[in-house]
Order: sequence, then structure tokens, then C-alpha cells
Amino acid sequence: MTLVEGSYKAAKGLIRVKAEVESGQIREIQIAGDFFMYPEDGLWALESTLKGTAVSRDKILSKVKAFYERENVLTPGVMPEDFTEAIIRAVSGSSS
Repeated sequence: MTLVEGSYKAAKGLIRVKAEVESGQIREIQIAGDFFMYPEDGLWALESTLKGTAVSRDKILSKVKAFYERENVLTPGVMPEDFTEAIIRAVSGSSS
């Protein structure tokens, strides 16, 4: 198991990600930062949704977009692509 972390500055906030990756899949993930998500408990649901996801930009983006549609969350100034970029940067070991 590998512990990773990274960050990404979106248009309206910084997204920080800490994750445990094993066998090419996200085992655990924590997402934090200076952005808003409504409803607030949506962030925990997003983290839960991402567990077990293959470490692939396409797979992660697909799960995040499906989460937005299913849960009807709002993240002013932050898009699904921003969360995906933060996660990819974390799992690839880079950040900005």
C-alpha cells in the first residue's frame, strides 16, 4: 500500500488529496481544501464513491461526474475535472 498526497489550485479553491493506493486502486481517500460543496456531507459521499476506483484519469473523472449527477451537489467555482486533477496529481506524486 502506498500513501500519497497532492494538491491542485482550481479557479475558486485549493483541493488537497490524501490517498492510499494499492494494486492500482484507491483504497482510502481524503479530500479537503478551501472550496464549498453543497450539501456539505457530499464530500464524504464523494470519498466513498472513489474507493476501489482504478488509478486512471478517465475512471476517476467518470466516477466524479456520475457522483455529481446522482447526488445533485454544487461546488461553486470547482468542477469535476478539478477534483480529478487533484487526485491524479496526488497518485502520480506531483502537486502544485
